[in-house]
Amino acid sequence: MFTSPSVRVRRRQTAKQPPAEVCSGELAAAQPPLKRNSSLAGSASTLQNSSRLQEVSLPAGQQQEQQSHTDASSQHSHPQKKQALESKRPVWLAPLTQRARRPQLAHESSAHVSRDSRLAAPEEAEETGFGEAAQPDRTGSTAESTRSLGGGHVLLRGDQHAVYDAAAFPEAVRRLLGAIDLASVPTAAGLSSSGSFAFVATPTTCLVWSYGSAAGAAAGVYRLAMPDPADAAGFEAPVVALVPPAGDAQSDVGVLACSATGQLRYWDCVAFGLGGTDRFHSASLELPDAADRCEQITEVYPALYVVATAKGYLFQVSLHNPQGAAELAAHCLSKSAGARTGMLSRVSSLLGGPQLAPATAAAGDALVGVAAGARTEIRHSREVFVLTRQRLAKWVVSRAHSEKFLFSMDILHALSAEAARRFDADVDASVYDVATTRSGDVCVVAGLRAPALGTREQLTVAVLRSRRVSTEPEVVGLWPLRYAPDAELAQSGPGRPRLVLPEGGPAAFVVFRHAVVALVLAAAAAAFEEAVSFRNEDAILGVSTAPPFPYARQESAESNLMLTCVGAGVLQVCVEVGKILSAASLAGASAATDAEPHGTEMGAAPWPSPGTRVGKASSPDSLEREYQTQIEQAVFFGVGNTHNPLSFTITSHAAGVDPALETAALRVSQSILDNTSHFIVDRLDLGAHLNERLRRAQAVMQFVADSGLAAKLSRETRVHLCAHAEKLAAAATLWEYQNDIWAKKAGAASQLLANLVASFLESVGLQTRDSLRSFFRQHVAAVGDVLVFMHRNLPALRRALNGSESGRHDSQLVSYEANRIVVAVLQSAMMFRFQNAALYDVDCLPELAAASERWTEHPAIIDLLVQRLEGSYRLCREISGQHCASVYERISATTLPSDEDPGDANRSLSIFDAAVSISHPCLPDAADTHSNEEARMRLGSDDPYVSSLALLRETIDQIGPLANLCFRAFVDRITLLQATGASDAAELVRRYDAARPRYLLCLVPLARASVAYRLAEEYQDLATLVTLVFTTDSGNAVMQLRRYSERFGRPFADTLFAYYDKRQAWASLLDTQDASFDAWLKEYIDQRMAADPHGPMAQIGWIHDVKMDDFGAAAAKLARAGRDSLDVDQARTMLSLSKLAFHAVECQEGSCDADIDEAHARLEDALEMCQVQENLVQYLTTVVRDSRGHAPELTWRRRDDVSDKKAVLDAAMLTTTPETRHDRPALYIVYNELVRCIWNGRTLSAEDLVDALTFPDSTPAIDSASASCSAEDAEQCNALVRERCSLAVDILSRASIGLPEQTREAALKTIWRRVFLSDDWPAIRKRLGGNVPDSELRAELEQTHLHAVLENCLITRELAHPDWYLLPADAFAADDLDYLVSTRLEPRFASGSEDGSGWKPLSTTTASALQKDYGVEDSRLRAAIDCGLDNYYTEIMRTVSDQMSRCRSPAHPADGAASDMDAGSSSVGTEVLGYDEDEDDEMQMESD
Repeated sequence: MFTSPSVRVRRRQTAKQPPAEVCSGELAAAQPPLKRNSSLAGSASTLQNSSRLQEVSLPAGQQQEQQSHTDASSQHSHPQKKQALESKRPVWLAPLTQRARRPQLAHESSAHVSRDSRLAAPEEAEETGFGEAAQPDRTGSTAESTRSLGGGHVLLRGDQHAVYDAAAFPEAVRRLLGAIDLASVPTAAGLSSSGSFAFVATPTTCLVWSYGSAAGAAAGVYRLAMPDPADAAGFEAPVVALVPPAGDAQSDVGVLACSATGQLRYWDCVAFGLGGTDRFHSASLELPDAADRCEQITEVYPALYVVATAKGYLFQVSLHNPQGAAELAAHCLSKSAGARTGMLSRVSSLLGGPQLAPATAAAGDALVGVAAGARTEIRHSREVFVLTRQRLAKWVVSRAHSEKFLFSMDILHALSAEAARRFDADVDASVYDVATTRSGDVCVVAGLRAPALGTREQLTVAVLRSRRVSTEPEVVGLWPLRYAPDAELAQSGPGRPRLVLPEGGPAAFVVFRHAVVALVLAAAAAAFEEAVSFRNEDAILGVSTAPPFPYARQESAESNLMLTCVGAGVLQVCVEVGKILSAASLAGASAATDAEPHGTEMGAAPWPSPGTRVGKASSPDSLEREYQTQIEQAVFFGVGNTHNPLSFTITSHAAGVDPALETAALRVSQSILDNTSHFIVDRLDLGAHLNERLRRAQAVMQFVADSGLAAKLSRETRVHLCAHAEKLAAAATLWEYQNDIWAKKAGAASQLLANLVASFLESVGLQTRDSLRSFFRQHVAAVGDVLVFMHRNLPALRRALNGSESGRHDSQLVSYEANRIVVAVLQSAMMFRFQNAALYDVDCLPELAAASERWTEHPAIIDLLVQRLEGSYRLCREISGQHCASVYERISATTLPSDEDPGDANRSLSIFDAAVSISHPCLPDAADTHSNEEARMRLGSDDPYVSSLALLRETIDQIGPLANLCFRAFVDRITLLQATGASDAAELVRRYDAARPRYLLCLVPLARASVAYRLAEEYQDLATLVTLVFTTDSGNAVMQLRRYSERFGRPFADTLFAYYDKRQAWASLLDTQDASFDAWLKEYIDQRMAADPHGPMAQIGWIHDVKMDDFGAAAAKLARAGRDSLDVDQARTMLSLSKLAFHAVECQEGSCDADIDEAHARLEDALEMCQVQENLVQYLTTVVRDSRGHAPELTWRRRDDVSDKKAVLDAAMLTTTPETRHDRPALYIVYNELVRCIWNGRTLSAEDLVDALTFPDSTPAIDSASASCSAEDAEQCNALVRERCSLAVDILSRASIGLPEQTREAALKTIWRRVFLSDDWPAIRKRLGGNVPDSELRAELEQTHLHAVLENCLITRELAHPDWYLLPADAFAADDLDYLVSTRLEPRFASGSEDGSGWKPLSTTTASALQKDYGVEDSRLRAAIDCGLDNYYTEIMRTVSDQMSRCRSPAHPADGAASDMDAGSSSVGTEVLGYDEDEDDEMQMESD
């Protein structure tokens, strides 16, 4: 891209050497360069070059012919004539960067021929000595754009600057540097100002060599002995200057060396002629101070040098005598007599001392730098500026006249004052180096420290200008450097910055130990600045000296700095000054607007103040451009190139994510993806071109990560960067596929990709001559869209081909090739993603605010993969139906999940549904099946285009990769949706759970069970793994199950248990042979019971508990199973077993569990409820038999028996009165259904049992003589009937633990409401309405049903008061009407016929009928209260309480708590029952 002027010099020197290799595009027509946006100059240039130019190149034959002609002419032409010809051509007529912008997308059709006809660079030029591709410009620019001096290669290339590898160190120099410790041994190095010589010097030895050609570098290494080598270990490095030879002898060089003690040696020639390493001239400087040391040597005029010491003494060294012969002479500069008058006398008085006084003025002062300035009016004279740590002095040195001292000024004061005026604060300044411009201005590298600048030192290039020669200069500009060195800078030694102005500017280079900052001090605010950093092991040893004085009249279009590095050798830094100044002139107006308001107004002066304040932050756009430039340089020249000495790193001070860094990285990556980066070399070998772009795209993230800034990129940005590289990887693989498919026969299948790409580009409005190559070069970003486009248009293409037999085969091949395309694209993308997961770090927990969708998980891609799987399975069925009967039979006999509705009763049974245990018949083993199928197919050809069996085999092999891609897309999409909280995440999970087992199990009939196993293991589809074990590998099922349980642990065991549970294989479930399985099964059963307390696990879980000797848990499960049983006999059996288990627990030593005790108590209650239902059955059957008058036992518990149904009706009628059936018909229907359940032995709930006991109002007693039962059974049945209401209260109290509060309250109200209604209170009131004595009153009340119930509940059953008792006013059903009708009865009627409970659906008027019946009960209760029920209830309760107190008196102790019971009865009789004397009087008055 960039060309150094010294290239032409080198070619003159090596005209007789073999010609260097020239790139094939060297003679290509040059186009206006593409301007980038890395600076304001680049922005202005971009506006002028808004359209890209078409690339043009010569044919290969013409290039080779013209190249050979050029080489031949260069070898036979006269060197001097060649120099003359070259000198006539201005340098700026040949721009350094000649590249054309790539055609825009809209002009793609017209530009395609020229782009593809351009020859690629030879393979040898692809890999350079640094492992970097030698990339010519995209238009095939000359070899100068990729090579520098000696055929070196580009190490860094920007829009306006470049770094080249000029030459490597010779072997002798490498040995010297490798043998010494640079940290302890002082070393000096440098390069000649003209020619191509370099040196490396130690205190004893100096090596000089020519780096201009390979031959010179190999053989021309000259070893010179340094002066004063005695005790060299304690000496400092000598100061050495390479002296240009006299005349035009560019092939030789002289050497002037000065030791630290002032011993001089001068070699006139070291290579040719009469010179040599042993022929030199010697002299001594005779230092005035023995402790002083010589530090710098500066060329003033040809053969005239100035040596400066650390204390500021200057020595003029002349190399020739007045006759021009080599002669070494030196003297110390002294202040002339004229200097002691006027201004110079004041300066002299400030310095003090004799005429040989040094330039330093204080004890702590020391030399910093020396620079030769402009020429003066005196013949052969030149200004010399001496910079110390505190002062700046000016001398005039002449070859023909005496030296003159002009002034010495306080440089720190001048810099601090100017900086303080700008920052309005105190500023501390320090100086590091000095140089002069061609106009005579002084440039100083200064460091500023001020509160406004923070803690770090702000490096600045200060420009000072004198109004007259003898006056002190003033600061006219401060140029801040964006570069900030990592380490503290030194003002002397190798660690100090050095300022170099080749040819006096306007380009300036500030050289640090490990960096070079290139500046262009333009006339506007767009001053160019770029920093080039070096690795720690590649420190800079020396730089090139200033060019011979006087300078050339015309400024060069480019400025070069040569330097030497420890490990890399000789490097060249080149800056395009002409381009930068042109851009600065275009931006002059904006630069004038942005100029420093406090700067000195210089008008059109060449050195105004810079437009950017010191310390002012860059704008976001400029920061993005800087990031983009640095990333581009690193990606194309640094990442992966271990031999490049440059250091490519970036820093970011943003807190958290850096938007500018994100934008820059995405721009660079996008330019690589779209092939718009001017660094990318187009090649005819499209595969190599795609692979090169892939490496560069990956290098973007690699560079950011190596710089430690990966955390500065959000997950969304990293996903996009990874997607760019994935698409390039997919494109490279897809191009390989296309190259392979072109070898097939012509047809629709072999041209599928080409036709699809052409149609796709046409659909988006792009038409090119070679659509396929154009797509891979410019539109790789749309590779996913091409897949979707294929998915949408493939069915129509196949339908068009199915018209004939040959077309049907082509249609099958099209489907096969479509699968290959999908797999090639997505598999390569996924592979790249997985291999670089640690680099991009996109598999971490997604950030909710920045979760980004990947292109491979788009819904259209998922639909595409699902349809490809379905189509492939159908294609296998289609081909096997014609050519392979065995595979077809297996496919036909298999019903996959989702083939039919699982709830359909007519659904065919598949092997996957029927597989329950190891003993079930299953498919052949996977290995045997695969080998058998291969043998049966007996392929005549492996080519799918020839053999249908080969096509079947290839299609079968495609299903596994397609399934893998499909599952991965599902998983990634689900992760994204769940992270963002999308509403359709659940639907996608459901779809994935349905698709995964289907496409895994479809591999089984295709003899690819091993693939199904691997995919199921990878995606942890444990349910499918269990199915595969029982259907494909039954012989090894036990071993397989054990292996998977060890691998997946508890989740696999739960899946296996669920597999058995779903198929009701209880025996297989409970038949565990492993201790770990026993523990997991127990936990599984407990979890299933917690989720479904009344499910099947409650019926069988106790068996596993017994196996594990956990009798307490077994007893609890048996008790629950008994309570949940619908059959009374079964319930009694389960409860009896539970009681036995409890007995086993009680027998175990130390067993004490409160939960088990509670379960034991509930078990007893459940057994009593079973006994109650059995007594009810006995009573009802006896009543019916007695009513029919015959003894034969009826057949009952058979619901299909007509006589049995009639017996149920008879039982309901015999236990109720006609008035009840008439007044409450709906509730009578409820009672009738309850009698049916009792008759059939069905278990009733506590609520139903309460209704069955309290609703009957006609309960005939059983006569044991006429009944078929014993007298004891008859008495139990009669007692049950008599005490049915108190028994209902007792049952409710025992079952209340598991009942909701509303259910308990409603049932309790129902009991007491019907108890209150069981007596004829109006008749009682009538009998007690006259003068009735108290004894008759008590006798009448004691005959009531209410008295019997209260007496039984309080005395016999000892039910707690007032928990299970209600006053008449609290027993109304109105408050619970909605619950009784809508919640309890009506829904159960509607679903009764489906669950087999015997309940029949009722009409829609059921609710209103039930409400009416409950209203009748409330009306009767209200009438009873009006008849004095409240008072009668109070009297009856007092009477029962008195009786209970007498029974529990000390005379009749029932237990140890007799006194407590007595106190309780007193409470019941007085406080709780609300009895007092006033109520007694009131009842007596009513009796009267």
